[in-house]
Order: sequence, then structure tokens, then C-alpha cells
Amino acid sequence: MLNDKDYPSLVWHLKKTELFCDVELDELERVASTTLMRAYRAGEVIYRMDDPADALYLVRSGMVKISKLFPNGKEAILSVIGPHGSFGELLMRPQERRPTQAEAVESTRLIAVPQAELQALLQARPDLALKLIGVLATRLFDAQHWSATVNAYSASERVASLLARLGREFGRPHEGGTELNLKLNQEDLARMVGATRETVSHSLQKLKREGAIIRQRSPFVLNLEALEAYVDGPSK
Repeated sequence: MLNDKDYPSLVWHLKKTELFCDVELDELERVASTTLMRAYRAGEVIYRMDDPADALYLVRSGMVKISKLFPNGKEAILSVIGPHGSFGELLMRPQERRPTQAEAVESTRLIAVPQAELQALLQARPDLALKLIGVLATRLFDAQHWSATVNAYSASERVASLLARLGREFGRPHEGGTELNLKLNQEDLARMVGATRETVSHSLQKLKREGAIIRQRSPFVLNLEALEAYVDGPSK
């Protein structure tokens, strides 16, 4: 459990999230009183596939990758979640199991809202339930869009699309463009675009020659406009 000095900043953090931004402060204080703070090291697993879905997680600091593991040992990285993001929302049924694995990419602190507390809040606040449905619908749309992108575009276009999306979401201004300082290696990028590490390496070199990437290793420096133009241009 959190101690008293954590409550003010925790309530502020909850208020900054998409899901809880419209919830009154007194309700957020009640949520905070039952909330757990959890810390994870880089590479530490937060939950595994088929674990009980016992909490909603909010990222207070750090970064988390959500992935799907397959019987042949392969891993597909579905998304990365940064500060103020949420994951583990599939909590509508009491016996829900995790369909994915969550792992800390770097040192990460999470706010864990227990399933029982979230369900009580959803019952008391139908508008919050509708917002949660909206969040899940957006996640589904994004997943379907990315699935279509994987099928419709070449490997280099998929890498360009992924870097542009990550740059828009996590990038910071840089004198040469946009700096993307995520602790994701080429193998991680390959698992996100459905390609081999060698293919990703060649794609990064090609994008650098095109001027869409200024620095092709982390921290990346990206030209977001050029990346998006590369994706939208004639097939490569």
C-alpha cells in the first residue's frame, strides 16, 4: 500500500489519465486509498499470459511493452505504454485471464487499481464504464489498423510507420528533428513489425539514406515528416 506522502501526487496522476480525468477528487482519493504502487526493474515481467486479470495498471514512470508469446517461442510486441498510459483493462468478467504478457522496458513504477475497486467504481459511475469501453474500442481499432499495415506495406514501410508513430507519441524535440529515446533494440522493432532483425537493420539503413532517420540507433533522431512521406509514397 502507499503511505500518506504518496496520496497527493497519486491523485494528481490519476487525474491526468484518460480514464480518470473526469472523476471527482473525493472519488480519486478513495481509489488512491486502496491502490498499490509497484516498482519493476528493466526486463522484469509484470504479468504473464493466463495470469488472473486482477488489476488495472497505470504507468506512473518508465515504460512497459505488451506482447503475445506463441508456442513456437516467438514473441510479437503489440504495443509500448509510457507515462499516464494504462493497460490490463480486460477486467469485466470475474475470472478473466491475461491474453498478453506485460514487461518493464526500463525501470518502471506502476499504479495498480485492484479489480474489485475498479468494478465498484464502474458500477457507481456508468459514464466511466462508457469511457473504458471507448478506450478498449480505440485499442481494438489501433490493433486492426496495424494488422492491415503489416499486410499492406513492405518491411521498410512498416518500420517507417512504427517509428513515426512512436516518435509522435514519445519523441522529444531535437535540433536535428525528433529524438526517440526508447530502450528498444532492433530485435524488439522486428517483433513489432513482423520481420527479422536483419530486415529491420537493412530498413533502418535505407531510411537513413532517404533522410527519414538522422541517427539509426537509440536514441534515434527522426524526421517525422519524411517518415510519413515514405510510408504514403509509391511502393518501395
